[in-house]
Amino acid sequence: MGEAARTALGVWGVEARSIERLGGGAVNEHWLVDTAAGPLVLRRYHRSHIPEATPYEHEVLTYLEGDGWPVAAPIPTPANATPPSVTLVESDARRWSLFPFLPGAPSADSPRTLQRMGALLALLHVDLAGWPGGAEQRPTFGRVTDLDAYLETRGGTAFERFVERLHENDPTRAAALRGVRERNDWALDHLGYDALPDTVVHSECFGANVLFEDDEVTALLDFDFVHRDARAADIARSLVIECGTDAERLQRWLGGYAAHADPPLSSAELDIVPSLMIANEIWNTIVPLALAEGEDGDAVDAMRASALASIDERLPALEAAQPALRRAIWAAGAMRPTR
Repeated sequence: MGEAARTALGVWGVEARSIERLGGGAVNEHWLVDTAAGPLVLRRYHRSHIPEATPYEHEVLTYLEGDGWPVAAPIPTPANATPPSVTLVESDARRWSLFPFLPGAPSADSPRTLQRMGALLALLHVDLAGWPGGAEQRPTFGRVTDLDAYLETRGGTAFERFVERLHENDPTRAAALRGVRERNDWALDHLGYDALPDTVVHSECFGANVLFEDDEVTALLDFDFVHRDARAADIARSLVIECGTDAERLQRWLGGYAAHADPPLSSAELDIVPSLMIANEIWNTIVPLALAEGEDGDAVDAMRASALASIDERLPALEAAQPALRRAIWAAGAMRPTR
């Protein structure tokens, strides 16, 4: 692997003193590159990576960096390189990008951290709404419920065909997955998901993707899935990862978001968040399972095990908790309906 990485780095004219594999990330791979000028991060995109979708992500990062956000904007190749001034390089039959290294570490879990994470996403949504390139959907992406948009371009299948294949070996889980999606589609239609406006969403604002040094946010990472969706879907994605069915944690996080939301959250958005938490958990189940098909390795095995645990445990728990989650949202003092 070292030679392939060094060959890719050569396109940027970078000479590495050392290259160290970074943990985390079951899809793309990353290496910490030590250079005389300072550390860099080299990314090798997953084989399912769709190159026409990359400029959108890279342009968002460049825009946010220019707006003062602590993000790692991609480093273009030198003007005299082949090809010149690009941020996505093909080498060793794979695609690579190079980024600055951002310092920091995830903050310790606490009620204050949850509030700060919610506030951070609210402020990010405000700035992303001003990105001039955000009027159109990112190529090969869709709303969280548009599973076929993700699966057909990455896993080479569609939701129904995937569930049919799952049914051959695991009929109980296949039936459970189809059932929860049908019920969720009905709920989202009833609650008016189609009528909610789209904006540019991060889709990964949680956990180890937000780094701190002391009390300062030093890095906001992982814009792999930035695209257009209702902001309530992005809120729900963070909540399902950070809070699950814990109503107290949900109130802390959402209170931070509501305090900085512009425009304020509407009653329609608040009503639909719990159902969009289920939609995100379905996405968290189906897309990783499809990507894991035919793949091996510890990271892939962990991704597959987590997805199966979602079918068995997390999705049923989220369905059962819907009334309690809605009560928790409306019980938060900062979240009285605004219109």
